[in-house]
Amino acid sequence: MDWCPVEWPPRPKQGEIAVTKRKQSGKRAALAGFVGVFILLIMVTAVFGYAWWSERLNITTNASGYVLETILGQKPVTVSVDGKTMNTKTKGKDVRQVLDELGINLNRNDLVNPALSALITRDMAIKVTRVDIKTEHLEAPIAFSVNRVANPNLAKGITQNIRNGKEGLEQQTWQIRYEDGEEVSRTCVARETITGAENGLIHYGTQDTISRGGQTLRFSEAKDMLATAYTYTGYNTATGIPPAPGVAAVDPKVIPLGTRLYIEGYGKATALDTGGSIKGNRIDLFYETNEQAVNWGVRKTKVYVLD
Repeated sequence: MDWCPVEWPPRPKQGEIAVTKRKQSGKRAALAGFVGVFILLIMVTAVFGYAWWSERLNITTNASGYVLETILGQKPVTVSVDGKTMNTKTKGKDVRQVLDELGINLNRNDLVNPALSALITRDMAIKVTRVDIKTEHLEAPIAFSVNRVANPNLAKGITQNIRNGKEGLEQQTWQIRYEDGEEVSRTCVARETITGAENGLIHYGTQDTISRGGQTLRFSEAKDMLATAYTYTGYNTATGIPPAPGVAAVDPKVIPLGTRLYIEGYGKATALDTGGSIKGNRIDLFYETNEQAVNWGVRKTKVYVLD
């Protein structure tokens, strides 16, 4: 019996080898595709994860202590007092506890914003305003008033001072409010009279008629004026007419030109002239002769403005 040599393991046939190679190539392609999808998923996850993480990081950063607040119960706050600003982190539940933590003592009139009972929130700004109220005493005058009483025996336009007024004196108590060292208000809270004021008294005339030379003259007002006299100067009056008895020079701001007048001691006249020195309550009366003008001289007289 002849023996034939046998190979082991048997060699695959040529066709089987091609099929096997195709199977192996397909497996490698599938594996590569799976790996590619897996890597793609990892990359997408990383991108979205980074974006989420960045947002969380920003939130944490902007919150100024989110981790401390979440884990340790601390919140960042800002406290302004006595000209200083402090940034701190606190476990206090309300504003009062924060101030106690910092050892900030409050006076009776101090202002706190927000209120002491306000609950603490992140980045809360707390302002303490120091308030000081001082009392000041001073003396001040009391103004007087002037009573005016009608007097039918006085000509209209004439007043008579019966009694001068006199100021009084009082003591005033003022409360002055300071906020952080600056005055913001002052209020008078009490007044005490030391000397009372005395009111003045003036009589004013209501009489509007006078009887002169058997005539009753009606007037709108009377004036006490300083009267002088003059005579011919060689010039016409300010109104263009020649001077004559019954012509009076006046200040047009006081008595308009053309006004009819009655002057005590002189008689009727008309305001038709002016003069360089005739200003205010002054009047200059014309006389035909220098002797008459000199005899008149300078005197105070009552001038009635006739209706």
